[in-house]
Amino acid sequence: MTNEPPVLYNVSQKVARVTMNRPAAMNAMSRNMITELRQSLERAQNDPEAALIVLGGAGANFCAGDDLKEAEQQTPEEFLALIMDLQRLTRLLMGEKPTIAAMDGYAVGGGFELALACDFRVATTRVRMGCVETSVGMVITGGTSVLLPQIVGQAMAREIIFTADIFDASLDAEVQTLTDKLLSRAPLAVRESKRLLNRPLESELERAFQNELEAIMRCFGSTDAHEAAVAFREKRPPIFRGK
Repeated sequence: MTNEPPVLYNVSQKVARVTMNRPAAMNAMSRNMITELRQSLERAQNDPEAALIVLGGAGANFCAGDDLKEAEQQTPEEFLALIMDLQRLTRLLMGEKPTIAAMDGYAVGGGFELALACDFRVATTRVRMGCVETSVGMVITGGTSVLLPQIVGQAMAREIIFTADIFDASLDAEVQTLTDKLLSRAPLAVRESKRLLNRPLESELERAFQNELEAIMRCFGSTDAHEAAVAFREKRPPIFRGK
């Protein structure tokens, strides 16, 4: 057991750093961590000392997605509440302040979806990314059905989502270089520019949230989702039956 909080927050030189802090679990998102992540992002968006937000993970990984061990024990009502909280995280990351995902190690499932909601994704060459939901009997959430095609195009988005493959990053950039550049620009102009770019997506994103919610609740009680959870616990490949 550890007394460390699941999310760390600090502000230095106008940069709010929000760090997912479950390194022993590859920063997989427990219910408690999601709640604290939401609270930290709300704090960052409202913090007058912060001009931009960097989201990262403690240790060697960004975020390995949902905590499957915890998810197996959830009721449909608890699972619905969790998905709605994940949608809130997307809204917060798409808030008025620029956001950067500082990615290292695994950034898959819900972790990949958090990165998609950020304005920038800065990755080391160690990053392994992907939408792995179809490999565990689930579907994408957090507005990914809109955000991923916007970033990579429809054809690539379908390949990433349908195959559930994990892929490498193709760059090795510096977070500090990007934060310095953003902080050198006019803050109001940056915020207003982000608002303009987000505005056309707003109605489409809200429809996507509802569509994703309905789809994932259909998957939640499925035989395939149960089989994926059992297979994960038993450390074996799942056998899906399409039910």
